[in-house]
Amino acid sequence: MELVDAKAGVSSSTVAVHHMFVVVLDGIETDIHEGTLHGNPGKVTVTSPGNLSADGLQSVLVRGGGGGTVAFTLCGDAAAEGVQSASFVQCGATRVDGARAVSVSRCRSVDVEQAGKVTLERCREVRLRGGGLLRATRCRRTDVESFGEVRLARCKGARADWCGSVEVEMCRVVDVSRCGAVTGDRCRVVNVSACGSVAVTHAVVKMLEEKQVQSQSQQPLSPHSSDSE
Repeated sequence: MELVDAKAGVSSSTVAVHHMFVVVLDGIETDIHEGTLHGNPGKVTVTSPGNLSADGLQSVLVRGGGGGTVAFTLCGDAAAEGVQSASFVQCGATRVDGARAVSVSRCRSVDVEQAGKVTLERCREVRLRGGGLLRATRCRRTDVESFGEVRLARCKGARADWCGSVEVEMCRVVDVSRCGAVTGDRCRVVNVSACGSVAVTHAVVKMLEEKQVQSQSQQPLSPHSSDSE
């Protein structure tokens, strides 16, 4: 690991301290507010105060940044904690805790806790716990709990529990329990339990007991989950 043109020790700059990131790379923790930190392969670069990019790294964790923005591209294991916004493109396992905005595209697995707005596209395995708004498109398996608003489109299998409103569009199999209003159109099967209201058109809607939904949620979310997307 090599640090290039980074001035992590500058204490006279209030801006530098405010936008200090903590990066864990190759098992080594480094404070950085400007410059580039090289891995083998890949690199981390502070592109501007409070904005950091991580590219091509096998494993990287980024914390803080004074409410900064972090963008991960083509990383293996990538995680962000305590940042304002985080985006991931074509990464392996991704994890976010406590971000106001999260965007994930074409990643293998996604694990998000306590987020504001979350946008997902073409991800395989998704686990979400606690947040404001979720928009997921073309994801294979999505498991979401305790979100204010959930919008799912063209997802193969999904489960929503303890959410506010849930909207489903052209999904294959969706299990919804203990949510508010459930709406949507053109889904194959929508299993609903203990929800406020249900208005899903052009779909097989099954009103189930809560135990039945929990039992089905333990089964594969889609009978054809191995199909190519």
